[in-house]
Amino acid sequence: MEGKEEIRKRLLEYRDSISSKDWDSMSCKIMRLIQKSKIYNECDALLCYADYHAEVGTLLLIEDALLRGKKVFLPKVMESYDESKMDFFEISSTYELVEGYKTIKEPVFNPQRKFDSKSGKFKKVLMLVPGVAFDLEGNRIGYGKGYYDNYLKEYPEILTVGICFSNQILDKIPFEDCDIRLDYVISEKTSSDYIEKMRFKG
Repeated sequence: MEGKEEIRKRLLEYRDSISSKDWDSMSCKIMRLIQKSKIYNECDALLCYADYHAEVGTLLLIEDALLRGKKVFLPKVMESYDESKMDFFEISSTYELVEGYKTIKEPVFNPQRKFDSKSGKFKKVLMLVPGVAFDLEGNRIGYGKGYYDNYLKEYPEILTVGICFSNQILDKIPFEDCDIRLDYVISEKTSSDYIEKMRFKG
């Protein structure tokens, strides 16, 4: 089996090779699948990301969620001398996003708009998770910093869905104890039956 670094290098090269036309077409298919899902329509809070480096495009979905009146939160990486971590902050418009960590579009820091599922404000929270590689068991390879794994350890109640292009889904990828498995993984080739079976926990 390939190691994580070999898989990461190979699939980042694949993602960089996707034409803008194919990227747009596949991203739109994935967003339409999400919009049809029960979990998206039922969620009262959406934790998403602003796409970067040929990740699946999310801008249209973020705007759709805002128009539907859902609470939308995006990640912000906060670095200090002793640690780096990620938190999610609410946005009311994509125009609020600014360039942050590695030039990724992020919300501005505002403690009053920080996401906290333990506050009791939200009953059904959906997180869409980016990544470099995924497998059929929900394992994921990201960029190697562990931001999502560390964050999800604090919020195991959040429903997690990895979104990617179909060539990023492998039969099996290496899994370590510190890695967090996702509840679902979808691509532009995911079947409607799979989408219909996705449910919130509990």
